[in-house]
Amino acid sequence: MKSTRIKDSYTISEVSRLFGIGIDSLRYYERLGIICPARAANGYRIYSLSDMYQLASIKELRELGLRMDTIGTYLEHQSLENTNALIEDELALIDAQMKDLHAKREALESRQRRLETARAAAVGTVFIETMPTRRCVKLSGRLERDEEMDLFISRLHRRYDEQLPLLGTMTVGAFFDRDALAAGRADVFESVFFVIDDDAIPCDFELPAGEYLAYRYRGSYAQDADALRNLAAYRGEPGLCEGAAPFEIYEIDNRDTAREEEFLTRVELRIDPFRTEEGAATKR
Repeated sequence: MKSTRIKDSYTISEVSRLFGIGIDSLRYYERLGIICPARAANGYRIYSLSDMYQLASIKELRELGLRMDTIGTYLEHQSLENTNALIEDELALIDAQMKDLHAKREALESRQRRLETARAAAVGTVFIETMPTRRCVKLSGRLERDEEMDLFISRLHRRYDEQLPLLGTMTVGAFFDRDALAAGRADVFESVFFVIDDDAIPCDFELPAGEYLAYRYRGSYAQDADALRNLAAYRGEPGLCEGAAPFEIYEIDNRDTAREEEFLTRVELRIDPFRTEEGAATKR
């Protein structure tokens, strides 16, 4: 068997092929001063065996995700102590990444469960639901179009930047504009809000614990008026519940599907604990 002869020096093209490192990257390493190949009489770069060892170390460290400035500092002061410190830093980074991935997985699994529950939910019936205290953040403004609603939801999410989970996993709602309701319009809103689970985030308001009158429907938001009339009728009142501060929760919306017929909206209002409700609502 013919043995492979180990040369004392290699050109930049040979190094690129041997290590699978692009020529532009090799030149970049040189500009950073991490690898300084000699120059032949014709000006071509010549990489020594020592340079090759350095490149092997660089490639390995890059595969671990280290930045080039970190790699340069490490190689300049390489020792057992620094190697151990580097390993400790990388293990801590991996632990943090695993924690972040675990949190994202939990959020996605929670969203999946929420969607499965929403797809199976009954619609078209007034019901009473006992809810815990819901801490919320909100953004106020008169909203009359779906595009405005989407913009406000995005703005509210950006306000808290990395404090909030993925937007698709958030419970999102909006309060109806009561002046518009009094005028017979159910297509105007006064604010959007998120229900937040993180106690470290200061809330703007709370939806108190207790019993809420609710009505679900699927499809177009044009059904809001009918939903509010059903709630008002259950309360023995005319109109659109303008005196009860109604709001709606988007259980399935355009964050989940582009098909309007798959939307699921829950319209809610708090039951006055000092008022006796009458009607045939089912408790769920």
